[in-house]
Order: sequence, then structure tokens, then C-alpha cells
Amino acid sequence: MNFDWTDQERSLRTRVAEVFDESARQELDLMEDAQPSELKEIVSKYLKPLAGTGYLELAVGLPDRGGMTALIAAQELPARISGSLFLSVEVTARIFAGLLSVPDAPEQIREILEAVSKGEIVGAAAVTEPALPDSAAVMTTAAWPDGDHYLVSGRKDFVTNGPIADYTAVVGLVEENPAVFVVEAGSDGLLVGPRIRTLGYNGLAVSSLELNECRVPRSRVLGPFTDGAVLDGIRLVQDLILAVASVGLMQRTTDAAKAYSRSHERGGKPVAAHQEIRFKLAEMLTLTHAAQLLTHRAGWMYAEAEREAETLVRCAKVFAAEASERTANLAMQILAGQGYVWGNVVERGYREAKYAALAGTTSEIARMSIADDLLTRYR
Repeated sequence: MNFDWTDQERSLRTRVAEVFDESARQELDLMEDAQPSELKEIVSKYLKPLAGTGYLELAVGLPDRGGMTALIAAQELPARISGSLFLSVEVTARIFAGLLSVPDAPEQIREILEAVSKGEIVGAAAVTEPALPDSAAVMTTAAWPDGDHYLVSGRKDFVTNGPIADYTAVVGLVEENPAVFVVEAGSDGLLVGPRIRTLGYNGLAVSSLELNECRVPRSRVLGPFTDGAVLDGIRLVQDLILAVASVGLMQRTTDAAKAYSRSHERGGKPVAAHQEIRFKLAEMLTLTHAAQLLTHRAGWMYAEAEREAETLVRCAKVFAAEASERTANLAMQILAGQGYVWGNVVERGYREAKYAALAGTTSEIARMSIADDLLTRYR
């Protein structure tokens, strides 16, 4: 594995970095307190310049094997600056578009994908369903043909970008087989629930969706598929995105802790001069670099189509998610009371850190998958 960026990757990183000047960073800080209508405006504002850098066009949807390492190289920058913007953009460009990126997609679907690559629309993906007492694994969202349309009924929970999306990719069943229904905002039978207030990433617009015989043209339906390969691929990319988000969070909290330790004094000398603080900073940097390297290696193995790629993605996601919790906790200790004040970078990071362990493949399920592969492959 070559740890140097290629000229193409360096160029992309430079172009993406230019989107986030100091005024952009200040504006994105306000994203945490914005209302859905304001969030739509902010996300749309940054999608267009990101499109101009090639960030969105690069492997829109499921990244191709060769594009994954370049993508991760670029993703680190927005992930470090604003976790909320990063996740909103990635849901549009990789999760929503990934569900639509199938061979021989209808023309209307291809037009929507082109609009994504140009930064013209915000997308959402509706996959998760409310947990049922008898079986949380059963998908109840279903559709049936009605002339040139499908009628879709069901409920989805925790839909990122749900309140601000122009289109939502809804996963449901046609008889027993999965299909993807691209539902336009404002469609009859589509009810967007109130925004869900979450512990962290308050700059994300998240809601439930309810579909009551929502009519979707066949030209905006993909499938039904005979297997779950499309969803499996999306989950893998989602886990990589969450690993990158965790690395970005660790970089943010480490930056904040370092700045505080240099600018504040305790006992007549800078906070950074105290050994117990220096040990914490050293551990934070070590964890950050370890998570970063493991995430890049996972992306590289994905790019090389290695047999262990899926397992390494799970390893990266679990490690980065849990290391981000540890790093945020150490930063909170360094800032002490100042870190406990609502709204600062460390307090925000402390709340956000838990998300990656719960979203995508949970840490518990990921560990089971890792162990299964370990016991099967290494005997």
C-alpha cells in the first residue's frame, strides 16, 4: 500500500479545501442551530461548489473500486470541518445515489443521478423501519403494481435529509423481493414526520416517513431484485462513511484540545505544560492516526477488491467509532468546565461521538461479522 497521495488526489483535496474558507467554517458552525428550511439552503449552497471540484461526480453512488481511495482522501476535509454537512452530503451523493446506481437504470433515474453530480438536488434514503416487538428484521414497507405506477405503503424511521430532500429512495418489497422507489418531495401519499431531535449532529435534518399508497411511476422504480446485493453494497459504503466521520470528529476535538491547552494557564503555566495533559494529547493523536490509517487501508482494500475488504471496513468502523468516543472524552477532561459548556466543539463532539457506533452496522453486529470471518478464514 502506497501511503502517498497521488497527484490526482492532492489536486482534489486542494479544490475541496478551497470550498471551506474561514467564512464557510463560521457559517457551518451555525448549522447546528438551523431550522429545516435553513438547512436545505445551507446544504444546497455547499453541494454546488463541491460539485465543481469533482467531489460529487467522483463515484457518485457506489464508488467504483478505483475511486474509493481518492474519495476518502477528499472526504476527510469536510468531515473535519462539519460532521453534519459531511453526513448530509454523503447521504445524497453516496447513499441515495448509490441505491439508484444500477445497470440499465431508466432514463428518469439517470437524469436524477446527473442532477446529484451537479449538486442540484438533496437526496435521502429510507431504509430503516420501526422496530417491531415480534421481529425487528422484517421489512413491512410493500408495493404493488397499479398500471404505470406502483402504490407504496409503509413507514420508515431515522431518515437523514428526510425533511429537506428533493427525492427519497425508499426501499420496500414487491411480493418477497426488494425494490427501490424514488419518491419526489410533495408526492400524494407521502407524509414527512416532524424533525427528530437527536443527541448529536444537530445540523442534520432527520425525520420519519410514512407512505400511504404513494404513487410512484414505474420509470422511478428499480427492481424488484432477486437478492439484497444492492443493499449490502450500500451498507459497506455507509460504514466507510461513518468511519471517515469519526476520524473527522477526532481531528476536530484534538484540534480544540490542543488550542485550549496552549492558550490557557493553570498553576501559573500553560495547561499544555502539565504532564497529565500532555499524556492525554498524545493518546488523542495516537488514536486519531490509528483510526485514519485503518480507514484508509479499508478503502484501499475495497479499491483492490480484496477478499478481506468487507471485514476490514467493519474493523475500521468499529475502531474509529469507539476511538472517537475515547478522544472526545479526553478532550472534555482537558477543557474541564469550559468543555462542559453547551455549543463548543468539544461538547458537541462528545455528543456526536456515539452516533457512529449505532448507525450503519452497529458495533455489536460488526463484531459478530468480524469474528465469523476470522473463524472461517484463519484456521
